[in-house]
Amino acid sequence: MKKFIITTIVLLSVGLAMVLVGSILQGINWSTADFNGDPFASALTTIGYLVAVLSGVVLTGLGVSTAILGNCKKENEKKDDEK
Repeated sequence: MKKFIITTIVLLSVGLAMVLVGSILQGINWSTADFNGDPFASALTTIGYLVAVLSGVVLTGLGVSTAILGNCKKENEKKDDEK
């Protein structure tokens, strides 16, 4: 489970980095260059947003499940102590 959480955090970081790089590329004036990077910057930003949102959803689900499992373990320990 720890590896899964770390992997999700890395994906979230990569997604946010893609959004940052895409935003910087969109701020460049591409009209003087032979290469127009606006479509690339837009695609990079969109993919970054999608990766960040999906990673956030997975991290939230893992957090909720971890909290529930932690609460269940505490209740089981209390029951064992009562016996």
